[in-house]
Amino acid sequence: MAKRHAKIPTPTWEHESTGITRKLEANRWQLWATAGIMALVVASLSVVGWAFLSDYIGDQQRPGSLGLRVADRELTVSEYSQRASLFSQEVGVTDANTIIPALNASLITEAILLQFADERSVTASEDEIRAETASKLGIEADDPNFDARLGEELTRSGLTEEQFTDVVRAGVLGENMLVTFQLEAPDSLPSVNYRQIQVADEETADDLIAQLDDGADFATLASESSLVLDQAGGEATWVPEGVLDESVESALFALDVNEFAPYFASDSVFIFQLLEKSDSHEVAQDFKDILGTVAYNDWLTGKQLEIDIENEMDGQTGDADKIGYVINHANLSVPNQAGHAAPAPVHGG
Repeated sequence: MAKRHAKIPTPTWEHESTGITRKLEANRWQLWATAGIMALVVASLSVVGWAFLSDYIGDQQRPGSLGLRVADRELTVSEYSQRASLFSQEVGVTDANTIIPALNASLITEAILLQFADERSVTASEDEIRAETASKLGIEADDPNFDARLGEELTRSGLTEEQFTDVVRAGVLGENMLVTFQLEAPDSLPSVNYRQIQVADEETADDLIAQLDDGADFATLASESSLVLDQAGGEATWVPEGVLDESVESALFALDVNEFAPYFASDSVFIFQLLEKSDSHEVAQDFKDILGTVAYNDWLTGKQLEIDIENEMDGQTGDADKIGYVINHANLSVPNQAGHAAPAPVHGG
């Protein structure tokens, strides 16, 4: 009998395909495509979910995040929003484009005064602070209801007593600082005595200068032609160096006595005539006050350049979401292109 050869089993992977496997193999590309799409959907949902989660976390943290830091003093976004609301109520304006820049300047000045006024030996006594507080409350410093009225104001404003006192102290320091600079204004300075005629255009100015060159009376022309009624015939008092706009001052000090010259402003033309010039003339008190104010503002500007300021509310470099939070929570408005106040935009938080 012939020997039967044993049948070697065919490996599983070599079995002929059944009906089910044939269908699976035929649709394998569809399964992979579906799986790929599902993976993409899951990934997209994850990205969107993370974005929403990040926004939510940002919204929750925003009120306590930095709003404005001036050297060592900081305001959170929530504190800034509170001050914006009070500032808006105080000035009677809700336009965010007006309130926020003005408040930035005010808060920066406030912080500088509180931190650096002592460098100029300027202080605010407790009596001065109490008197200024009483003034803000509309009462006298010795009013028996002082504490009660202060409590009412703290409740209304939402400020703590320390925050309110800092605002008042900064105001007193500012007034005392200004007086200090005004007292330091020099008693005499290089000065000019001049007169002027203001006209609308260059053609008119040239005509008047020609008449003056021919001997016309300056005071008469000023009375007849100047845009500003000047009963003194265009004559000004002695003006010390440092009071006028720098370009005007340069033009005047460059003139010789009795010389005429036009000065072109943005919307008109001036005809200057120098009457007298002095290297050292007594400075009137009104001009001392002006010079002191200029010196005070220069001091503030210099301090801003010396210290670190981080301003998240700056319209150019700040954080748009934080600014939006302030606009919403301080009930500010943003004028539309037609100039009408639009509702505050709803930003995060």
